Amino acid sequence: MKATIPKAYRVSLLQTPLYTPTLIALEKPTATVLAMRVSDLFSFRRQGLFIVARPIGYHGKEGTWVGVVAFRIAGTPGPPLEGAAYLNPRQEDDLRLLESLAKQEQLPFLFLSSHVKVVVRQEAPWSVYHRQEVRMLLAQAGHVQAHKRAIEGEDGDFARARQEFASLYSVKTLLAARPQGQRRVSSPFRGVVLD
Repeated sequence: MKATIPKAYRVSLLQTPLYTPTLIALEKPTATVLAMRVSDLFSFRRQGLFIVARPIGYHGKEGTWVGVVAFRIAGTPGPPLEGAAYLNPRQEDDLRLLESLAKQEQLPFLFLSSHVKVVVRQEAPWSVYHRQEVRMLLAQAGHVQAHKRAIEGEDGDFARARQEFASLYSVKTLLAARPQGQRRVSSPFRGVVLD
């Protein structure tokens, strides 16, 4: 399936370092996807590529919410590729991306050539539990937002909360803390940890 990446996202992706995960919106088909430029597209074309993704909501010490999608990609030569993409629910564009994540049944991954001309698409499951947890994050962040206006441009509070989160939890830890089957487990994390 052909993916149409809006020009603004193409320009933004060209300015990010290789292997930087970024959540973007596709025009056709409409969806939130995780995109990243890579140096070796061949490795991501393989059948049987194993991708696991998990939404996490973090409520920072100062009261700012951070949306996170942590992921692991295995099946490529070398060690698994792990990372996290962040969304600020106080930014209008990021809020729309979260709203889409609350509805879609798959999380597409787009691996792009360094010049963003060639795209390889893979899919990760995005279960009903993932969607429910994103909806919980939206509800919590929306409750806080009802008392504050949306932030445009740089958001220092979000940057601090994101840095706080990244310093506390590794992707490996986040992906290891998964419920067994449909059973929920208590979480050691501050704020809401989503699955």
